[in-house]
Amino acid sequence: MRAFRRQKGRYVARLDAGERAVVASVVADVAELLGAGRFEDGPPPAAGPGAAPGDATPGGPWSVRTAPLPPPDDPAVRRLLPDASRDDPEVAAEFRRLTEDDLRARKVARLRSLWTALVHGEPGWPEDALVVAPTSADDVAATLTDLRLVLADRLDLRTDADSEALYDGLATAPEDDVRTYLASVYGALSWLQESLLAVMLAAHEEHRPGGGRSGD
Repeated sequence: MRAFRRQKGRYVARLDAGERAVVASVVADVAELLGAGRFEDGPPPAAGPGAAPGDATPGGPWSVRTAPLPPPDDPAVRRLLPDASRDDPEVAAEFRRLTEDDLRARKVARLRSLWTALVHGEPGWPEDALVVAPTSADDVAATLTDLRLVLADRLDLRTDADSEALYDGLATAPEDDVRTYLASVYGALSWLQESLLAVMLAAHEEHRPGGGRSGD
């Protein structure tokens, strides 16, 4: 895996076939947690994620959820769809009723876009190139955050100290251990996201007044 860098007006990372398959699998897993089904199985049904009997049709032009919506049972999904208020359950429930379907749909759309880029690549670019347009970089960075949130929950990471302890333990952990595998993926995605944010910041700085511009 090679970090993102600017190339021909795009942000480009390099992932070999195995790395692309691993990340694409994590992307598909997170989308499934959000109710999208498996991307490998084709387009989702007409009803959007989170549909329930008695609701208006999610995703319709005037759809409004009318039934109460409890928080997700899966703590990883709750990290992706957190309560709007920790102190007022009624406010949290009402906000969730009004916004969760749309938030799920937006997250799934971003996940599908990244999954497509990983599985199908970008026409005219090498097979190992993960190509991100500057206009899509915020969405990709947000999606990498979602992937990391789910992995962090599965690894029971709650604080920076937890993360440090995780990496400290990798040196002595068996290679075939599931936790070791998840930790390696988490670390790789964290590093990849950091490299994307770095090139985004560099581009922003160059386009500020007096910042200058590169010739790539």
